[in-house]
Amino acid sequence: KITLAHDNLKVVEADIFDEESLKVQFSGQDVIVSCLGFPPQKPVVTGYLEVTKKVVSAMKSSSVSRLVVCHSWYTEEESRGKAWFIIRWILIPMIRTVLNNMRETEVWLDAEADVDFTVVRPAGLTDAAVTKGEFKVAEGDYHVEGAAGRIARADVARFMLSILQEEKYYKKQLAIAL
Repeated sequence: KITLAHDNLKVVEADIFDEESLKVQFSGQDVIVSCLGFPPQKPVVTGYLEVTKKVVSAMKSSSVSRLVVCHSWYTEEESRGKAWFIIRWILIPMIRTVLNNMRETEVWLDAEADVDFTVVRPAGLTDAAVTKGEFKVAEGDYHVEGAAGRIARADVARFMLSILQEEKYYKKQLAIAL
């Protein structure tokens, strides 16, 4: 649960799997930002694609055209071979189903979603404090070459908020790092 309060933040409760519930919350909004996460499950994870389809449909019904979603590095299978050894052989096998469903969602957004989306792909998330570091952005890539494999959630949020109105990132997928 979000306990943060801010004049520009509206926290609501909705069933993310219910399009009608989403429509009620999306009405009158300018942008939808999604940082949803689903646990790894066998044989597959389906939540990212399932929810994103409902979100996009509810957005269209509510006249909202901007969507920013947070996924992860290495959603594309071939890119996983570029991961560090421990990530490639220990972490990725544990979260493979999550990464696969994120990728399915990205492909669907490119092919089917008639909204101004941006997919943000950060490295491994930490709970460190926000920094003032300059972002490295790899457009259309699945990791940032030579960058650290960790980034604070607060910095990911800082980046996502900074691009809400950046038209150059509409219909783009971006790997980010500091």
